[in-house]
Amino acid sequence: MDVTVVAAAAGLRALAVARRNLGVREEPPGSNRTPFGEWFGENGVPWCAIFVSYCFAEGAGVTLGRGHPGAWRRGMSSVPLLEAWLRATGRWLVDAEPRPGDIVVFNWDGGVPDHVGLVERPLPGARLRTIEGNTAVGNDSNGGQVMRRIRPMSRVEGFGRIV
Repeated sequence: MDVTVVAAAAGLRALAVARRNLGVREEPPGSNRTPFGEWFGENGVPWCAIFVSYCFAEGAGVTLGRGHPGAWRRGMSSVPLLEAWLRATGRWLVDAEPRPGDIVVFNWDGGVPDHVGLVERPLPGARLRTIEGNTAVGNDSNGGQVMRRIRPMSRVEGFGRIV
């Protein structure tokens, strides 16, 4: 089977799970307590990477970070470790055209990567429409809900494509 088709299928299945969870919020607000954290086995902590892990596990049967130091049984809870795993396994893309279902890693300040989501689609004007967990308008990386966001490519550190 063509690797591109496999990659698209896994990412699109993860994206479908993300779409079904739009609007899910922490309960209580500000607690980082979610169904995704409960599923993961680490509830009450920042959960953007946990949400992406959930989407790939439930939608595509893929455990992000399998075998990588710092990975949990169900995936990754850390954005820097998720990026390290993507790089170490040849899934990291910097100058590629993003595709729906790609993992997108954001860096707000030039330091370590800050946040992760899924590409829903590229937009004109060097922008992306994404679906992200633990975000909100006014709090990009710890906002407490699953939302669609429009992001500038200038804040993207890179993409992960799962094959």
